[in-house]
Amino acid sequence: MIELALPAGTIKEAIAAFRAGADAVYFGMKEFSARKGAGNFSAEDLSRIRRYSLENNRKIYITVNTLIDDKTLPELYQVLKTIDRYGCDGLIVQDLGVAAIARKDFPALPLHGSTQLAVHTVSGVKALQKIGFERVVLSRELNLQEIGAIRKACPDVELKVFIHGALCYGFSGLCMASHLITGRSANEGSCAQICRSWFNSKETGERCYPFSLEDLDAGQLVRDLMDIGIDSLKVEGRLKGPEYVDAVTRYYRAIIDGKDERPYKHAVVVSFQRKCGPGYLIPLNPGHREMTTGPFPGHRGEKIGRVLDQRGRKLLVETERKLKQHDGLMILIGDNGLETPYRFPARITEALGDRAILMLPDDERIPKLSPLFMISDSSLNMKAISASLPLMKKSFPASITIGQGCLTIETELLKEKHEATIEASENSAVNALTTIFSQSGESYVQLSPIEIINRTGMDSFYINPSTLKSIRRDFLAHLAQKAEDQREYRTKISEAAESFILPARKLLDASRTPWNMDGKEIDGKTYFSFPAVRYNEEAVFSEMEKKAAMAENPVIGLNNIGDLLFCWKHPEYTYFADIYLYLSNRETANLLKNLVPSLAGGYLWLERDEYERPWPFKPTPVSDYRPPLFISRTCYRHDGLRLSCKDCTKHNTFHAEQNGRKYIIYADNCNTIVKEEERARKTFTVNKSL
Repeated sequence: MIELALPAGTIKEAIAAFRAGADAVYFGMKEFSARKGAGNFSAEDLSRIRRYSLENNRKIYITVNTLIDDKTLPELYQVLKTIDRYGCDGLIVQDLGVAAIARKDFPALPLHGSTQLAVHTVSGVKALQKIGFERVVLSRELNLQEIGAIRKACPDVELKVFIHGALCYGFSGLCMASHLITGRSANEGSCAQICRSWFNSKETGERCYPFSLEDLDAGQLVRDLMDIGIDSLKVEGRLKGPEYVDAVTRYYRAIIDGKDERPYKHAVVVSFQRKCGPGYLIPLNPGHREMTTGPFPGHRGEKIGRVLDQRGRKLLVETERKLKQHDGLMILIGDNGLETPYRFPARITEALGDRAILMLPDDERIPKLSPLFMISDSSLNMKAISASLPLMKKSFPASITIGQGCLTIETELLKEKHEATIEASENSAVNALTTIFSQSGESYVQLSPIEIINRTGMDSFYINPSTLKSIRRDFLAHLAQKAEDQREYRTKISEAAESFILPARKLLDASRTPWNMDGKEIDGKTYFSFPAVRYNEEAVFSEMEKKAAMAENPVIGLNNIGDLLFCWKHPEYTYFADIYLYLSNRETANLLKNLVPSLAGGYLWLERDEYERPWPFKPTPVSDYRPPLFISRTCYRHDGLRLSCKDCTKHNTFHAEQNGRKYIIYADNCNTIVKEEERARKTFTVNKSL
């Protein structure tokens, strides 16, 4: 049976998902989560949900899916120790250095490749599999046929596919918009959602939202994914609440189980949904339905009617759904090609069948025939979910020997002797001893099973319960210290005596892409770089083979984990880690160097200017380079500007502006690359209402 995995921003969403029928949940810890805005999990939360999942035959996956620099490696190590203490069913990773540390020091944690790795080809899956990954979360840009081809070519690795939630304009992991414009790194979990903000189009002269993609709603296409043989289905939304998680879980649980999902659709739509569709799952042929949200990029909910008339603050509306007091309503008011949302709680003064009179909170003028949306349903409000689940404990078998005026407690890690007043009694204290020492309070260790050994010389004895409890608390505190993993991060990397010096990265760009397959001759070497995104990988590898064979001193840049297969086939060439195969820390560099001995160097993670030694080679900073904001599989011409595909040359150049920043947009063969034309010093303000 295929697995249904739901997001959990906090333990409450995890409980809601499991109760609604989810097979698994995924969540981040307080550190190194790609959703810093979510509540995320403490060590205590992990303890509670891990115990719950084991007792209820459910699975938990933990996201450590950000890039890590050298200075934070010790902190990362502590987080991995915490996760290892309780265990999980999968560690979802973007940073290859994290994978290297986990594989070496925490082998009990199964490795899952994050969608942030932008794996969208057979070679990408096979490369991760060789590194030690058991599961790969595929990029959201793949259609059903491409997913099926990967499944057929990679039958012995687990594959996970997104089926619901927000879609990013750029490939996950490759988007630089937030970092370049606001200084907030999406690769560190702080995406400012630049794609959801407005831009001015030079070609149309209008303000628009050309990069705001519709939400994904796979619906019945889930059945196709099941037929393909996908192992897990993933819902996006760690920033959403329990109502969203509950609704989406029930919706897809019904589809997976072959039941009618329609009764759950309303709850899904009103909990949170923009304009939605099948995303990339259906091939994007010319003339396809536009994938962008249009002039309003926020939560639309369900369209239920329209405005008929207005008298002061009283609004006459026609509705397809019966309204209730305090339902959340929204009217989209059209203005110069944009749609301005007017949100208000339903205050019904009169209901007349399919019509109702509403009292507005102010005297806003609403144009007739404006569409009416329900954005929350008061009948769907959930009762508060208690997060007070029992903690997961690490059990230690113990023997407690009762002697003359003392107790000796012994486990495999600790043995202690405690003084105690022991008196003769008519009733045995063995049961009381077992009960008291079986309790552990908030400690993560417990004594179980317990053997009581009586060496008092008395058939029955008595010890004050408060004394026993005090002894238990002290012993458990000492035992917890002994059981604590004392390991610290230590590197064994040897620094190379010589380093390969790479040219300034801006010299390697092609005219319209941040990579080049034609080669750039610099200082007697010919530099190539693989495209970070490609859909006919065999053709790309074949082209590189031909051009590298004809070049003098070829040096080849790697921009995707799938490029490793080319390296292994052609060890005769010199390689370097290019800007999209992120060299974020020394562990990543060392892993790649071990995998590709002819890797001579690489560019430092382009969001960093500094690193901490030692490294297996000296990385080259790219502080002088401005990468593209977006690399997208959508077509800016068709999806963003909503122009007809008729008479398209397949190679288009457009321009846009926002807050004084100017952008150039290349739409080639229905794919888009967005670059900044010139640097501007104005501050960008994020629209937090979306």
